Amino acid sequence: MKIAIIGAGFSGCNLYNNLKDKYENITIFEKSRGVGGRLSTKYIEDKFIDHGTSTLIPITDDLKFFCLDLAKNGVLKAKYDEFIPKNGIDSICKFLINEKDLLSNTKIIKAQNIDNKWILEDEKHEIYEDFDLLFITIPAPQIFEMQIELPIDFKEKLSNIKYNSVFSMILYSNEDIKLNENKLYENADIENIINNSKKYGYKDFSSYIIHSSKEFANNVNDKSIEEVFEIFKKNFDEETLKNFDKFTIIPHFWKYAITKNSLDMPYFLNEEKNIGICGDYFNHSNIEASLSSSELLSKRFIWKVITKSIISYLFIKWYSYDTI
Repeated sequence: MKIAIIGAGFSGCNLYNNLKDKYENITIFEKSRGVGGRLSTKYIEDKFIDHGTSTLIPITDDLKFFCLDLAKNGVLKAKYDEFIPKNGIDSICKFLINEKDLLSNTKIIKAQNIDNKWILEDEKHEIYEDFDLLFITIPAPQIFEMQIELPIDFKEKLSNIKYNSVFSMILYSNEDIKLNENKLYENADIENIINNSKKYGYKDFSSYIIHSSKEFANNVNDKSIEEVFEIFKKNFDEETLKNFDKFTIIPHFWKYAITKNSLDMPYFLNEEKNIGICGDYFNHSNIEASLSSSELLSKRFIWKVITKSIISYLFIKWYSYDTI
């Protein structure tokens, strides 16, 4: 059986991890250079800068057990109620998949089901054929950017999913430079400041991530990242901007950062067309939702394989007995 997964964020990679022992031929399509989605890491030589989700703080037991398993495998380390990556937050997704099955820099723009087989087309008009199953794990609005036929009632529900945006600034330097975090938090447009170097224990390397408030980002999400960067900087005083000049700064805009609402269902599944959709907009609106949605969808298909095997075995036994 040949499977396609669109999206190599947390949901897609966890889905792959759960299916890989039952299905051998799986391909993950990812529009970006690497895996992780919002579990994203920037590499500066041998340093890691996590500029999306920085650490995992489980709320549910399912995510806690998941993190504990990753800790046993050397991916995370536990610190009180928090799990910190050892080698970049994207190492979680790298651990979950076999990268030989990943097609990065490949944005799928069209998916057609013809004669019960899925045919995919990317933005360079490359064609990928003969998939028996299709799983989609990308943010809800990006599904509407694809040419794909879905049930009208589900599309209506999906169109109601809304997101908050977040603007981020990565700041790094090979010198030991400190930001005045207390002063920065006086700026109402700032939601969070992460001392990335402190998290990893780096010496003589300073790195911070500044996340904007969702209110700021939502008001500018129709502008270019260059325009957003300039608007964001206007709210800092001259002393702060001079301190910023000591760093290399990389701006990043998370258009689909946090879901505002969710669907009252664990996942979408159409067995007639062999398509499933999962993500953080099912049941909840956080990483717990990504985990539970991908877990439940994968279990459904694993159970389907087991059930088919049992039925085939019983039929063969019955047929053999009946012909004696």
